[in-house]
Formats: sequence, structure tokens, C-alpha cells
Amino acid sequence: ATAAKLRAHQIATLISLTPIMMLANVLNVFAIYYFIGGNPDTGYLGFWVLGICTLAILGFFHWYTARNRQPVTKTSKKGLYKAARGAAVLGIMWGIFPAMLYPGADHSTKMVIIAVTTGMLGGGTVSLYIVPPAMFAWIAAMSVGSLFSLIASGQPEDASMIVLFLIYSVSMLVAGRSMAKRFANSIVVGLELQDKSETVGLLLKDFAENARDWLWEMDADGVLIRGQQEFKENLGIPITTFDPADHPRSREGAALNAADIRSFECIWAKYLTQQSFHDVTIVANMPSGNRWVNVSGKPLFDQNGSFAGFRGVASNVTEAKIAEERIAHMAHNDSLTGLLNRASFSYELDTQLKKPDREGGWAVMYLDLDGFKGVNDKYGHAVGDQLLIAVAARVKNTFRRRDVVARIGGDEFAILCKSAGNCATLSSLAEKLIGHISTVFDLGDIKVKIGVSIGIAIPGASATNGFALLNNADLALYRAKAEQKGSYRFYQLEMDKQEKHKRGLERDLRDAMRQGELSIYYQPVVRSEDGKVAGFEALIRWYHPIRGQILPSVFIPMAENIGIIDDIGAWVLEQACAEAANWSEEIFLAVNLSPRQFASGHIISTVEYALNKSGLSPERLELEITESVFIEKPDDVLEILSHLKDMGIAIAMDDFGTGYSSLSYLLKFPFEKLKIDRSLVTSVDSDQNAQNILDTITRLGAVMSLQITAEGIETKEQSEIIKSLNCTFLQGYLFGKPMPASKLPAFLLNRYISSNETTGKIPAVESESFAATG
Repeated sequence: ATAAKLRAHQIATLISLTPIMMLANVLNVFAIYYFIGGNPDTGYLGFWVLGICTLAILGFFHWYTARNRQPVTKTSKKGLYKAARGAAVLGIMWGIFPAMLYPGADHSTKMVIIAVTTGMLGGGTVSLYIVPPAMFAWIAAMSVGSLFSLIASGQPEDASMIVLFLIYSVSMLVAGRSMAKRFANSIVVGLELQDKSETVGLLLKDFAENARDWLWEMDADGVLIRGQQEFKENLGIPITTFDPADHPRSREGAALNAADIRSFECIWAKYLTQQSFHDVTIVANMPSGNRWVNVSGKPLFDQNGSFAGFRGVASNVTEAKIAEERIAHMAHNDSLTGLLNRASFSYELDTQLKKPDREGGWAVMYLDLDGFKGVNDKYGHAVGDQLLIAVAARVKNTFRRRDVVARIGGDEFAILCKSAGNCATLSSLAEKLIGHISTVFDLGDIKVKIGVSIGIAIPGASATNGFALLNNADLALYRAKAEQKGSYRFYQLEMDKQEKHKRGLERDLRDAMRQGELSIYYQPVVRSEDGKVAGFEALIRWYHPIRGQILPSVFIPMAENIGIIDDIGAWVLEQACAEAANWSEEIFLAVNLSPRQFASGHIISTVEYALNKSGLSPERLELEITESVFIEKPDDVLEILSHLKDMGIAIAMDDFGTGYSSLSYLLKFPFEKLKIDRSLVTSVDSDQNAQNILDTITRLGAVMSLQITAEGIETKEQSEIIKSLNCTFLQGYLFGKPMPASKLPAFLLNRYISSNETTGKIPAVESESFAATG
């Protein structure tokens, strides 16, 4: 419905501009005819002028007939397409102009053509941006004709004109699109405000219609002779006169405050001057709540023209006022916690920034609850709402009354600390708040414990408005959560730079696979007993054309956060399986899987597709996972792994010895292999404890019939120690660094030649594939 109303506004605005646009077209064509109509090869220019004038007349006719119709409040897409067709026809006519004259024109005529064409292109864009399809049609039609004329002229100097015109056309397109967005947004906002105003108006009207109205009358002496009982019933106060000197300040449990004394003064002043008045509101402060009465009146005169008093109408508008206050409260406050909402908080920030007096300093805190999602998922939204209400109460109690507390959304809160003092005071407040929130919440039958992370921003040159300051606090919060949950961080300027760098990197990562910047390297895995290559682990690499090599530890978590890890993981599986299908059948392929790939639920179909497309045997594929995949929905993960194992695929637990290292997973799922984390391997030649841990893991592997791979081996000393501990496979720079697929044949050949064993045949080395025996 909003879209239909928006289209109606677009069409109506375009129609209102039609006379000016058509007049501009007519004036331009006659100006052109005046300047170049007598030149050679312009005999058919008159037909073109006639065509433009005809279209202009049709445009005027369409505008004239539309202005007499009833205003249209909703329009279908056909209306936009009709406008686009009209713009396209007119654009084609203007595109014909340079196409028919430019190639054979002299220099001065060309300048006129260029000036008119660029002017019409720009003017049409500015006029038609209101209806984007019409603007696009206009730019496209004129650009095609103009480019054709420049190309057809065949003059060397026109080559630069082509480039300039393309830049100009694209600039017009971008500018027009930006203006179109702003126009549409302004119309949509206006429609939303109109709908809200109408809703509020209907509510208030309904309340007003159901309110009790009564007549009142006073005599020439200012004494109420009619309506006294109704005033008492509706205000709770017995009123006999509107004279401020006589009106009751406190009777029968009700009282009129200073503002309402002024209401009596206003009515009495009108009485003394014998003037009419309308909707003077009287408020009575009752123990059960305020009561509002609107009073209107006009003077009465007798047959002789002498003043006889006042007569008027009084209305009980209490319900309407309560509804009005409730609506205003809902517009500015969070409906669950009663705190200010984001819009009101932003207004408070902007107001604070405009104050000239900033003595004592002030700051903004941005809060995000740690562990709230787990509570919400485990106990349901009702408990989650209770928790948010309790958190809001604790936050308010931590700060002073003049500080502004708001719920920004979800489990995020913000505080405007109006007298924060200095960084030490802010740090103390943040630590105090973290302590309060970290205390157990008693929610009836349920007790829960959560934490909170805090970002703090102090106003400065980097934040000139409320939005920027809140964004700075958000960046500091992001840093706090990334470094240590349950902590606080102050905003620093480099955070903004890092955030921009991160956003740019995320944007580039989305295009990296399409632009061929991602590649797969393979690191060999050798047998401990004879040093022969048993397999290769596929490792993804990203070489950015500007930033250079970017580490997987940087871009893999980024891919997980922005939701493209599934696409990247599927691409790695497909490419690696296709390469491995050309290897010797004795060599396996190891591929790492991200925990997020399990969460998506597509991992089984992704693996099946890669195997079917490449023809690789499932028995030669080894999938490596970390223990973190079991954190969320472990039963679902075990079911997926069981399905993959039933296909014949080997499952290895990567980075064993670090992280959670829960042995229960080894009991629940029959892994084929454990990969010992490199952090244990690199210190095995200098740390006896590392040796003892490795010995325990290898013994565990022997008992459970698990193969053990030690990764990160870089020296012969490490290799000898690992071999003595009976690890099955070895991996590290000592045996080979990760390399592209094109270098694998030469690598295998070199290892074969340098080996003391000469059994088997030398593998054939090919450019695209290789085959190798043990």
C-alpha cells in the first residue's frame, strides 16, 4: 500500500512538472533550429523539430487532462512504466539529434550540439529523477544516440569526448539515483507520519465523542448558576465561580496546581473583558489520578445590550488526555522496560552536544548483555523479557537521576552520563555496573546469571552529533567483546580506522572468490614409519591485489561473521576434490570444516556434490573438525558426522589438546584420527611437560585405535621425539610447506629421488595432474 501511494506521489509530481519540461524542450529545439538550421545537411532538421513539438503538445495535453481529474492516491507499476515509455520516446528523439547532425558538422556546430545534448541530459535527469524508470530510460536513450554520433564521426579528438560523455552519463545516473532515493524516502516518511497522525486523531476523536459534555452558565456577577454539579462530578471540586481569589486550592481530596490557577485567571479575564474563549483546560490533582476538563464560553447580553453573564460548554477530556500521554510515552519510550527508546536517546544526545556548558564532562556508555541469548533460548521469551526488565532496573539504580538510560534494542542499553567527571570516574562506574549485572537474577522459580560488556565514548572532534557518538561507543563495545567479555573499553580513534579497514576487507572478501583471488595450497602429510607422503591437507589462501597476502586466521572468521563461509567452504571442497581425483589412490585429501558450515545444515549435500562431480572416492577424503562444532546442538552435529562416516569419509578431530578437549566426544563419536595442535609440538624439544602430554595423547590413541597426526614440526629434533612417541603421521615445514597444485608433481618427484628407498616406479610429472606410488 505504501508503494502504491509512493508511485502516486511520483506520478503527480512528474505531471506537475510537465508544462515546464515541455516548454524547455520547445524552446531548445527552436534555439537549435535558429543557430544551425541554415547550415548544410540540416534540411531534415525541421522534421525533427516538428517531432519534438508534437511530443511536447501531447505532453501539454496529458497535463491538461490530468489536472481536471480527481487526485489519485494509489498507482500501480504500470503508471511508472508508462512514464518511462514517454521519457524513452522523448529521449530517443533527442538522441537522434546528435546522431544525424554531429558526424558531418563543423566545429562550431559540434559545440552547439555537445552543449545542448549535455544540457538536456543533465536537465532531464534533474527533472525525471522523481520517477527512476523514466530517468533511466531518458539517460539510456540519449546516451546511445550521443555515443553513436561520437563514434560515427570518426575524428580522433572525439575519442576523448566519448570517455568524457560516458563519465558524464554515469555521473548523471549515480546522482539521479541518489536524488531518487532521497525523494522516495521523504515521501515514505511523510506517508508514515500521516498514517500515525490519522491514527492518533481517530483515537482522540473517539475519546472526545464518548466524553461527557455539559452546559454551564454564570450570571453578570460571575457566579455559576448552571453546571455546578457537573463540575464537581468531573473535577472532584465544588466550583461556584471562576474568580481566582475565590477558587478552592484544596477541597474534598482534590487540589488545583499553579498551572490551573492560571486557567481560572484566563477565564476570569475573559469574563471581565466580556470576550469569548475556547478550550481552556482545567486539571484537578485527585488521589486516584489527574482529571482534565476543557471549558469554552461566550458572553451573554440582554435585549438592552447589557452584559448578562457567560454561557458555554464543558467537556471531560480525561480519557483523551490519558490516551494522548500514553501515545506520547509509547513514541518516546521502550514498551517493555519503560526506558527511553533509541530515537529519544539520540535526541537527548544531540541536545547535550549543543549545550555550551560542559563543565564536569560527560560521556556515553553502550551496553550489551553477555549470555542473554542463551537464557532466552533455554527458558523462552517470557523469561527473557523478565530478565530485561530486571536489568533495566539495575542499570537505573547504578546511575543518578539526571543521567539518561535507554534501551537501544534487543539486549543493548545506552546511558548518557551527564556528570561523568573523568576517565577514572567512568571506569569506576563501568566496573560497578559490571558487578551489578553479573550478580544472579532471581526471576521467581528461575535464577540466571549473565554478564555485560561496555563501550565508553567521550564527546570530541570525532563525534559532532549523537549518532556519531553512539557509534563510537558501539565500536568500543565491539572491542570489549572481542578482547574480553564482561569488560569495558574506551573509544579510541584507531578503532574507527580499524572498523573501516575491516568493512573494506569484508567487502573485498565477498568479491574475492568471483575475481579469482582465492586459491588452494596443499601441505604434505607423511607417514612416521617411512617418511613417505600419505596425503595432503587443503589450505585456502587469499592474495589481495592491493593488500597482498591475507592470513586465513583473519579472513576465515570474517567469512563466518558475514555469512559466506558456506560458499567458500563448498568452493574449497569442490576444487580440492577435483585436484585429488588426479592423484595416486594411496594419497588422501584432508579438508577443514568450519563450525558455521554445520550450523547451516548444508554440509552433507555440499560434500556429496563435491565427491560426485570430481569422482573422488569417499575413502580418500578426510574431513577435519574442531571441538567447537559441538558447542551448539551437539546431537545434530553427531548425526551429521555419523552420516558422513557412513559414506566412507574419515573424520579427524583437529587442534586436539587445546580448547574444550572434552573426552566425551571421543566416546560419542568414533573418530579415525586426532591431530595434535602445533602449540604442543613446537615446544616438545624444550618442555618435558609437552612431551608428557603428547605421550598421553598417543597412548590414548593406541587404546582407542585412533591414528595420531602431529602438525607444526619444523626441526629434526622435534621429528625424532615425535617419532619416538609413535605418532602415525607427521606434518610441518620440515616435510614441506603449503604449495599450489602445480608444484605437487615436482615435490613428489624430488622426495622420491632423495629417498633411500628405490622401490616402485618414478611418478610421471604432468602439468595438470600427477600419479604417484608409495
